[in-house]
Amino acid sequence: MIKRTGIAVLVAGTLVVGALAAAPALAAGGREADTAGPDLLRAPAFDAPQLQNTGIWRADPIGICMTSAYRDGEYVHQGCVYDDEGGGTQWRWPNDTLLRGYTYPEDPAYRRNAADIVEVRIKPEADATAFRITMNTMTDPELLGLTLALGDSTAPREAPHGANAVMPAHRFVTVHGMEGDVVDAATGSELAPPAVTVDVARRQVEVRVPHAAWAPNGTERVVAAAGLWDRAKGSYLVPRLSADETHPGGAIAGDPTPSAFFDSAFRFHEPFEAPYRNNDQKRAIADGDLSPFSAAVDFAKLADGVDDESGVPTSGYVTRVFASRFEKAQGRRLPSDPGGPPPGTGTQQGGIQTGTGEGSEGRPSLAFGWPCRDDCVPDLPGRLQRYMVYVPEAPAPEHGYASLVWTNGYALRPGDDVAGDRDLYRQFAERPGNPTMVIDVDARGQDEWAYGESGAAVFEAIADARRHYDLDADRTSMGGFSSGAYMANKLSLSFPDVFNKAFICDGLNVAPSFPGLNGVADKVGDMIGVDTLTKHEPGSKLSPMLPSRRNQPVMEWAGVNDDFIPYNITRERADAYAEGEYDYEFYSWVGLAAEHLVMCKNGMWQKATDWMGDEPRAVDPHHVTFVRNPLMDDPESWLVADKAYWLSGIETRGPELGAIDVVSRGRGLADAPAPRPDREVGTTDGHFSPINPYLREFRHLDAPVAADTANVLDVRSAGVGGVTIDPERAGVDCAAELNVATDGPLRVTLAGCDRTETFDGTDSGGLAKPETYRPADPLEPLGNPLQGAPLPAEVGNAPQPPLQVPPLRFPPNQLGQDPRPGS
Repeated sequence: MIKRTGIAVLVAGTLVVGALAAAPALAAGGREADTAGPDLLRAPAFDAPQLQNTGIWRADPIGICMTSAYRDGEYVHQGCVYDDEGGGTQWRWPNDTLLRGYTYPEDPAYRRNAADIVEVRIKPEADATAFRITMNTMTDPELLGLTLALGDSTAPREAPHGANAVMPAHRFVTVHGMEGDVVDAATGSELAPPAVTVDVARRQVEVRVPHAAWAPNGTERVVAAAGLWDRAKGSYLVPRLSADETHPGGAIAGDPTPSAFFDSAFRFHEPFEAPYRNNDQKRAIADGDLSPFSAAVDFAKLADGVDDESGVPTSGYVTRVFASRFEKAQGRRLPSDPGGPPPGTGTQQGGIQTGTGEGSEGRPSLAFGWPCRDDCVPDLPGRLQRYMVYVPEAPAPEHGYASLVWTNGYALRPGDDVAGDRDLYRQFAERPGNPTMVIDVDARGQDEWAYGESGAAVFEAIADARRHYDLDADRTSMGGFSSGAYMANKLSLSFPDVFNKAFICDGLNVAPSFPGLNGVADKVGDMIGVDTLTKHEPGSKLSPMLPSRRNQPVMEWAGVNDDFIPYNITRERADAYAEGEYDYEFYSWVGLAAEHLVMCKNGMWQKATDWMGDEPRAVDPHHVTFVRNPLMDDPESWLVADKAYWLSGIETRGPELGAIDVVSRGRGLADAPAPRPDREVGTTDGHFSPINPYLREFRHLDAPVAADTANVLDVRSAGVGGVTIDPERAGVDCAAELNVATDGPLRVTLAGCDRTETFDGTDSGGLAKPETYRPADPLEPLGNPLQGAPLPAEVGNAPQPPLQVPPLRFPPNQLGQDPRPGS
């Protein structure tokens, strides 16, 4: 008889409180704590149910993908998230935006993620061996099938229940829902059954294998794999060529026995360059042989309570898992989820949207991704998210490592920059005297343009990295490539006091966008104020927000003959830097290095690493300029950019942009005269293109000069109707004189002073009111003509061709360079 212990359903209020609530104020006034950026940077780690312990389990989770440790008498293995793509070819960008591995049944209960293992634990008990498997998604445990292969054998053996896979084993344990069985791997005879408990709230399956069925001795081999269960047939669901409501798809054409497994644990040597760290797994599942993936568990260590962290890396490439505060839905986005992209949009997870899904809204729009706002379910909405870091081998300096936060381009993921010893990570990590940790953020699928939970994920990743590594919060730079460069610009302009510098590698100016012809159409539409091939987000234009960069040096790269982002788009920002008083460097690359896909993959990082230096961020500058853009606010995602340095509560007079400029004379400082921009022509080498010419335009500002000290604040407002000033941080007191120039009503509050004054006027004192980007859309009346059409909801649910090719990417890695753990 199979022991049934039922589903332990947890209803504790702690699991459901506050996931989508607006952010509380975590510090007041700025005197108690650093108030830079959103409160996500200061919020405590979220207590995710999946990371909680109950019953016999005590050990802390590891949080580093594909590593194991002995902790508190438990063997703990950390899997990764969203690496459940089954078997097939490991496509690289851009092929993997359309070509899939396995695809889940379309029944929403699967959430396209029901077989994604994120953790496995093992613990010996007096009469049994306890296993705990934590899943990324669980709406119905009856949909899940799990196989444990325990012990070894001289040859791989066929897993039971139609799994269509082999692996060495002495015993096979199969679990589905609340049931399970143990069989002898050699004979198939049934043995004493396991006890199975499922905690749906924590998405954990506990399996106790009695010693009567398997008694571990010394070091034992353990394999764990997950697939989908066919309740009607009492066996695994095997992928077909294409998925339907109740069957998975993506089987390789011509394979009569595709493996049923979507994910496996104990993959310790997966290369970092694979988009989801599942290069070897996809090949093994396609071959129907999981023999490469196993753990050698030392039960003597467990019995003695020995702690062993030797399997947890402390330097080099690391993929981390963290718990987000937000989870609108489990798993992956479904076409029917609200807030979806308009038809014609290319997405990372679902391919090109044809517009038949209920969640796909608006008229067709050729775009890479879409702004996914507070009312939208992002591509990767689950509780657990990931990012990648490269930890320098050099010890951290006295104040901690500097860091470069990196957001990648359309459909690219952490790891797509891994390209040998001249890749982004190593070049920044090995800066002489300034080792720098790169934090490469996936941002929930990356292609939501840093709106909503996509943008929030960047700050959540920074906060998680700061909790685990010795980082200098005053030397955090923001950078990115392509649409990721748009994200880097958006976040560093919205929250300038977080970042000491910004590095923008070939970035777009409005969101969303599409390369080539559409980029030209974007520029034409921008000039005439009309949307063309792409429907753009109101308020998404970045160049009006550049004045917020007064205290934040920037480097931008662009291509004169760029084939993806027309040069006049990036040139707009270069001209603004030259005409203003910015500390900037702008590189215009020529030739092969100017091509979009080469520029930021060509190993030319020395230009950026030399510029990065070690200057800390501005904390309390004497002069603050800030552009308030309420159209970018996503309050439920804790993204409201209404403060900078010692200014807060900045409000515009309506749903449009406004600017505020305040100079404090209390510090006895004044701006040094800005020098004229300079130019130079040069070349540098790269690993893909050996000679790369450039035009460098630059200006570096001198430090402020001494001036008479006075208890005075000079305030200018253009479109801003309210602002709060922290007088202590500004270097004045509550009696400070307010010299105000404003183009309309303005309310000025001095924090902690019980003082608010109102002013009126028609002259902003020369401060320009920023343009509010609201292009007209003459195509809006089209609506969604494909809604309800007999087409697939998206391009991506298709058979896999019977072709196994080596992983290819553009530009390619250096020959022989595909870093794995320990390499």
